[in-house]
Amino acid sequence: MRVSIMFYPNKRKASPKTGKIPLYLRVTLDREKAESRLNAEILPKELSKWDGNLMRFRDREMSHNILLNSIDTKFDHFKHNNSLMLGNYNAKGIRDILLGLDQKPVPKAVDFIQNYYEKTVEPNHRLADGTKRNYRKALKHFREFLFYRGTPKCSLKEVNMVFANEFKDYLLTITKPDGQVGMQEQSALDNVKRLRTIIERAVDDGHLQSNPFKKIKLKNKSAPRVRLDINQVRQLYNLNLNDFPVLNIYRDVFIFSVFTGLAYADAYALKQTDLNVTKEGFVRLFLQRIKTDVITEMILPQHALAIIEKYKHSPEIQITRNVLPRRSNKEVNVQLKILASMVNIPLKLSTHTARHTFRQLLAEADIYETGVIKRMMGHSRGGEIDGIYYHVTESRLMEAKRKFELFLNKSLL
Repeated sequence: MRVSIMFYPNKRKASPKTGKIPLYLRVTLDREKAESRLNAEILPKELSKWDGNLMRFRDREMSHNILLNSIDTKFDHFKHNNSLMLGNYNAKGIRDILLGLDQKPVPKAVDFIQNYYEKTVEPNHRLADGTKRNYRKALKHFREFLFYRGTPKCSLKEVNMVFANEFKDYLLTITKPDGQVGMQEQSALDNVKRLRTIIERAVDDGHLQSNPFKKIKLKNKSAPRVRLDINQVRQLYNLNLNDFPVLNIYRDVFIFSVFTGLAYADAYALKQTDLNVTKEGFVRLFLQRIKTDVITEMILPQHALAIIEKYKHSPEIQITRNVLPRRSNKEVNVQLKILASMVNIPLKLSTHTARHTFRQLLAEADIYETGVIKRMMGHSRGGEIDGIYYHVTESRLMEAKRKFELFLNKSLL
């Protein structure tokens, strides 16, 4: 990128009363220009002393040359210090630097990011807990990066393209003291996205000319998710646990999500009030997903109802008024590894596997209608028009329930 400055008497801005002509500064960055009036004026008769090539007055006694020389010197320093980072600036920003118009206090980078989280993210009730947790993770990685880089107190002005690339490389390659190796690109991208949002606020507030994190490119396609086929589901569903009764709850919590597609957090928090009986006597699940606030709705298949009925009269359910026994996500995931080994399933099972398995089973049950699948899984609409005009009727959900139930009846025997 090329950057230059120009000084000139702006005769078009001459004072109609005194005739004095102001001096102007013009900054050009590639083809972008920004101008500003300087605190210097000349009389019309002094125009003959102006040298357009030198952009100075030939008369050494004129004090205006001192002002122009000081700005020129400041410009030379700016070019020397930012020759590789001109992409972080625009013409207006460079002009403001040269004229001292950018002298607002510049916060430390980590303070600005922490302040953004405390004032913008944490109080926002529309953001899911998981989203806030991801912001906290990004802030944690950012702090660790600053210490690793040796600049824990760097100012926000130092967050440039070189800085952003170093942060990306840190996420992808660094080995932590606990032995944790660099992230996959998809995980690194999530942290970069959080920083990108925060730094955009810094641009809006005038602390930075541009957002270097916008130029960071990382793969956003996740690796294929683990999911069970119907044969593996049948093995778990029919597994005899008489000798290991404590594992029943963990198996049932997982299988319930396989039959409903509920994420762990939604299944964990599912209340009896989230279920209601239709006039035909079927049980309808209707709730707002914890992660996204999107509605999920379905008519429960009898296989899911059987699990609910199994625990309906347990003391824990009577007290909590939940639908399923509550076990921590970590605890369930540990026990799922044991259950998988008992039926020789060569996959690393987790609670999230159940949701992906449900989506797979819907396809195997010949349920393809996009609107119905979105409604059952609690996915957001594809667009505003879809959200306004498309309505999934109860009859469609009933048809999906019929197909899914028929598929499970045939496959789980």
